[in-house]
Amino acid sequence: MASILTRRAWMVVSLLCVFFCAPPSQTQNPPANKEEPQISVRISTRRTHFQPGEDIPLHVEIWNESGQDVFIYKTVAPFPSNALAKIDLTLYRGDKAVGPMFSISGDSFGSERSTYPPLADELPRYWIAIPPRHFYGGEVVMEASWFGLKRPGRYRIQGKYSSRGFLAQDINNPLLHYAQELKQLPYEAWVGSVETNSVWIEVTGAPQRH
Repeated sequence: MASILTRRAWMVVSLLCVFFCAPPSQTQNPPANKEEPQISVRISTRRTHFQPGEDIPLHVEIWNESGQDVFIYKTVAPFPSNALAKIDLTLYRGDKAVGPMFSISGDSFGSERSTYPPLADELPRYWIAIPPRHFYGGEVVMEASWFGLKRPGRYRIQGKYSSRGFLAQDINNPLLHYAQELKQLPYEAWVGSVETNSVWIEVTGAPQRH
């Protein structure tokens, strides 16, 4: 009886060794790199009909589509072109792009200061953390003079949102001084570019007189 128990004990030990010592399968192994933050950007208008020469207000929503928090730049604006984050808007008549007519750029020199407050005070001024399945929104205005919205017709609006993150190495980054501290945060700023959905509008009636 003792010999039978001894043999069974050795069998159990052998099976445990096989289970724990065998290399993990591909399905059990987590990915080598952590999940990259993913976002989507949606635009919408409160109405679809406008008069010639009328500005077009657009509501912008930046959604966190990943499973972790992500920082989004708090300013949602179509200019300047070298901002840390921006949304480039294009107006189409049929298949032809008809705007914008020009772009704006400028340097803020925000990273060059004589004194630097704690990062905890500075970070919320420029960036906001969005939890998974939440969004951050704002409104931008397509000025009719920029896009030539004087001709009646049906138009399609689409945008491209892009962000260079809070580690961008240039003078337009007000948090450049805190780069090493920012790298230690538990989650990061979204970096990249993504196309928005399209919205359709109609320009009807006579041009507005100013």
